[in-house]
Amino acid sequence: MNYTSLLKFIHQKGGTGNVMEALSWDSSRFEEGSRIALELDNLNYAKMLYSNFNKNLIVVELTLVGSALGNKN
Repeated sequence: MNYTSLLKFIHQKGGTGNVMEALSWDSSRFEEGSRIALELDNLNYAKMLYSNFNKNLIVVELTLVGSALGNKN
């Protein structure tokens, strides 16, 4: 999967953002969003800070690697 648009969105938010908001997904796709957040973590693009199903939040913070990728034009 290409994470460029997701990383750019989070980078524009200051480096910390909600994966579900970046993907424009509602809570029915929360499990998929969690998988993507874990993939970002495994690739060292971001670290997952917080998740809450009831609020549809999966908050991640970009690493230096993810921030560099999100900052590319």
